[in-house]
Amino acid sequence: MRTIHAALGAYTCTIDDFVVTGDSVAARMTFEGRHRGDFFGMAPAGKTVRWAGASFFRMAEDRIAELWVLGDVDSVKQQLGGDASDSF
Repeated sequence: MRTIHAALGAYTCTIDDFVVTGDSVAARMTFEGRHRGDFFGMAPAGKTVRWAGASFFRMAEDRIAELWVLGDVDSVKQQLGGDASDSF
């Protein structure tokens, strides 16, 4: 999170939808921020970027015990003028 906040000013993560089943939670989210620092190896562009993602959590004793996050990195890269075929 520190890396994302350093790279993206006014960073937000909006939970668009979530599903809870027992001790598992799935969330569909939208991320957004202004590119102000190195992000995935790309120099600051000053552009606002927005992308979709999903997170999956397993809860234990009222805390997050496991977390898995998926984000559309290719979309971010394209918005910043990079080549989506390059790997990060």
